[in-house]
Amino acid sequence: METTAYGTGLFVMRKEYLTHMMRSPVTIVGNLFAFKHVIRQMIKSDIKGRFAGSVGGLLWNFIHPIIMLLVYLFVFVYVFKLRIGEGALMSAMYIMAGLFPWIILAEGLSSGTVCLIQNANLIKRTAFPVEILPTKSVLAPFFSIGFALVVLALYQVVSQGFPAILVIIPFLAVIQACFTLALAFLASTISVYFRDMVHLVQILISFWIFLTPILYPVSMLPDWAKKAMYINPIYPLVAIYQSVLLTGKVGPLRMPLLALAWTLGFFLVGSFVFNKLKYEFADWL
Repeated sequence: METTAYGTGLFVMRKEYLTHMMRSPVTIVGNLFAFKHVIRQMIKSDIKGRFAGSVGGLLWNFIHPIIMLLVYLFVFVYVFKLRIGEGALMSAMYIMAGLFPWIILAEGLSSGTVCLIQNANLIKRTAFPVEILPTKSVLAPFFSIGFALVVLALYQVVSQGFPAILVIIPFLAVIQACFTLALAFLASTISVYFRDMVHLVQILISFWIFLTPILYPVSMLPDWAKKAMYINPIYPLVAIYQSVLLTGKVGPLRMPLLALAWTLGFFLVGSFVFNKLKYEFADWL
């Protein structure tokens, strides 16, 4: 009887956790839509306030990724003579098509990881859905750096006409935003209890760019490394960006399916963990 009661209780507990896990994304998305005006205002304030008082102002938001891009182009295209397709221009386009989405992800994840710690006083004193803080951190880079993706798309239109597949870019941006937000939910939650998470994320970001075919083509890798790329969550998204912006095609069907699978999986887990523990943040911060 005791064994049966224990088994029944365990089953009920697992069912409750599963139900809560499935409801967490709906709850969080509902809160974000309800407070979308707050998120919009916070993004505007963040972008303007970041460079308030500087001579360059908002231009610095664009100068940094451009300088970063020029450094990578110089090193990989002109020093190491990386060639993808026909000539240096195609190599530069390949790097840009992968690098700009990566910068958006890296900046969003980095800012999202520390957003709860940096807003500890706000969380302690004000009752509001704290999920808007990681969301603001993740979306802000799309407005500041996302212009580069628009420039690349315009170049594709000017040089090769208007491939209908370019309309997929906004959908890619949505998938990337959800993927980054899921990682930010996990990282920001862990950082509340384990502050070293902030440094671990920075180390991860530093290595992750070199573990993803952004600065080199995947064809350069040995067979085992090519297969290992499919367990790299950001690889499918980067590959789709590169394929769409360079060739006007999505590429193999497995890429969008993998991108969706990684995004849905991380978002389900990330939103569950965040939603489960967010009521304890004020006590730990």
